[in-house]
Amino acid sequence: MIAHTIQRLLIVACLLISVSCGPETILLRPSLDSPSQHVDNGYKLMAYGKIEAAIREFKRSMELDDAYAPAYVGLGIVYGIQGDLDQGRVMMQKAKTLARNAEQRKEVEMGFERLDYIEKNSKQ
Repeated sequence: MIAHTIQRLLIVACLLISVSCGPETILLRPSLDSPSQHVDNGYKLMAYGKIEAAIREFKRSMELDDAYAPAYVGLGIVYGIQGDLDQGRVMMQKAKTLARNAEQRKEVEMGFERLDYIEKNSKQ
C-alpha cells in the first residue's frame, strides 16, 4: 500500500516537473469572442513583444464592435511602438470620438500620453 502511494506521488511529481519545464505559454482565452477580450489579449501579446498578433487582436475587436474605443487605443499604441506616431494619433482621435464613458475617456487620455512618451524616447 505504501509503495503504491509513493509510486503515485512520484508520477505526479514527474508530471509537474515536465509541465513546468515546458516553453513559456501565453494564456489567452480564444473561446471568448468579445471586443473587450480581444483588447485584453492584444495588450498581453504586446507585452510579450508579439506586435503582429496584437494588431490582429485589436482589429478583431473592431470587427466585433467598430465603435469600441479601447480597440482604437490599443491599435494606436501599437502603431506608435512601430514608429508610426501619426497613424497612432489618428487611432487615438477616433477613440476619443467613440469613448462612451469616463473610463474609456481616461483610457484615451492615457493612450495619448503613451504616444507622447514613445515620441519623446524615440528622439533620444
